[in-house]
Amino acid sequence: MSTSLPLVRTVIIGLLLTPFAPLAHLCAAGPVTATVDFSPLAQAKLERYGKDESAVLQARIQSAVVRACEKANVPAGIAFAVTVEDIAPTHPTPEQLNASPALDPVKTHYLGGADLTGYLRDSHNQVLATVKHRYFPPSVNWRSRSFDPWADANVAIEQFADHMGAACRRVPGGLAATRINGSH
Repeated sequence: MSTSLPLVRTVIIGLLLTPFAPLAHLCAAGPVTATVDFSPLAQAKLERYGKDESAVLQARIQSAVVRACEKANVPAGIAFAVTVEDIAPTHPTPEQLNASPALDPVKTHYLGGADLTGYLRDSHNQVLATVKHRYFPPSVNWRSRSFDPWADANVAIEQFADHMGAACRRVPGGLAATRINGSH
């Protein structure tokens, strides 16, 4: 009698988890990854901002795009490529602070932001969607209040990731090409 109890538990657990089986199938499509490159203009600016800053920005962009596109349940074989066209910090980066002691990490602020272009490609490298987004606040009064050097760039990155997620949801199996623009 005690040997049938584990069998009953297994059957009950299986019945409880059956409604979630489609979710396991969607997650089996493969992990979402994004490559991030910098345009020559952005690379030149990053040389002034510090060598480590490109890795910081790359990680933030990858994380935001992956998070947004995983929610869209993209099919396997879709690749994401992002190009940072332009970038500017809101506050001085550590490299800028080291180069100029007169700068204040809190009181010195700039019109920061980012200009990003993203491509969704299928397994045959065909572009399924292009997403362009640019955000630089119109004045210092509209800048982010965060003290992070990349505060306004983070706003641009999150907005861009939202547009990428929308593009992912609009590409049903990669059948139609889409273009989404977002500018502020």
